[in-house]
Amino acid sequence: MLKLIFNGNTVRIDGDSSPILTDSGGKLMIKLIATDMDGTLLDSNGELNEEIYSIVGQLKDMGIKFAAASGRQLMSLKRKFEPVDEDIIYIAENGAYALDRDGEIYINAIDKNTVAEIIEISKEVKGSAIFICGKKYSYTDNEELFETMKKPIFGYEIKYVSDLQSVDEDILKIGLFDTIDPREGSMKIMLPKFEAKVHMTLSGYNSLDFLNNEVNKGTALKCVMDKFGIEKDETIVFGDNYNDIEMFDAAGTSFAMLNADEYVRSRAKYIIGKNDDNAVIETIKSIIKEIDR
Repeated sequence: MLKLIFNGNTVRIDGDSSPILTDSGGKLMIKLIATDMDGTLLDSNGELNEEIYSIVGQLKDMGIKFAAASGRQLMSLKRKFEPVDEDIIYIAENGAYALDRDGEIYINAIDKNTVAEIIEISKEVKGSAIFICGKKYSYTDNEELFETMKKPIFGYEIKYVSDLQSVDEDILKIGLFDTIDPREGSMKIMLPKFEAKVHMTLSGYNSLDFLNNEVNKGTALKCVMDKFGIEKDETIVFGDNYNDIEMFDAAGTSFAMLNADEYVRSRAKYIIGKNDDNAVIETIKSIIKEIDR
C-alpha cells in the first residue's frame, strides 16, 4: 500500500484506503498523471518548483505520461515547462485545447455569436475585467488586466485591443475577473442568461470562465486517455478548484489539495497537503518510490 506522510497541516494517507499502483502480479497500473497548476502544483506566488523537471523525466523513463491541466493559456503553460516542453501533454484553457509534441489532441471553440453576447453582457458586472482566449493569444480591453497578465506569475501572450468585438479568430475560453467571489457577483448576472449556451466554471483569482457546454478538463483528459489507450484506473489527477471536479471524475485516483474548498475536497478520493508545501511533488515522489519498490 502507498503511504504518503506529510508534516504540519497536511494529511496522512495509508491503510486500506490507499491507492494501489500495481496489480497482484506487480504490473504497473499508472500510465498518466495530470495536475492542475494554480493552487495545486504552483505555490501561492505562481512559482513552479523546478524539481518537477527531473520528476517528469523519471516518469517518462517509467512509461508514465505527465499532463499539465489548467485554465491558463497554452503559452503560459509552455513557459512554465520550457525545459521539458516536449515531454508534456498540455490541457489548456480549462480543457478547450489539448495537445502534445505531435500536435492537437482536442480543440473546441465557442460560437462567435455567443462570444459577442458574453462580451456585451459582461459590462453589467461592475468592476469586472474580461479577456478572451484564442489558440496563441489572449485579448483584453482592460489596461490593468493587460499589464497584470503579462507579468511572470501569469506569463500570458496577451494583446490590448480597444474593442474585443473586433477580434476575428476562434475563441476557446472567456475569463471574467470579478472583484469578489463570482458566486456572489458575476455569476448571478451571467448564469441566468448563458447557462443554456455555455459551461461556466470557477477558476483561480476570482475568475468566472466560459466554455462550450461539453468542455471541461475531464472531457479533454478523456481524449488524451483515448489517444494513448489509457484506462481510468491507470490515471492519477491532482486539483484544488471547481474546474478540476470533472477531471477527478475521469480518473481512477484523484487527489485534492488541503487548501481547496471543502466541497472540492469532498469530490476527490484523497486529500493531500497544501500547494505551498509542494504536496503534489512530494506525492508523485512517493508514487515513484512505491512503484520502484
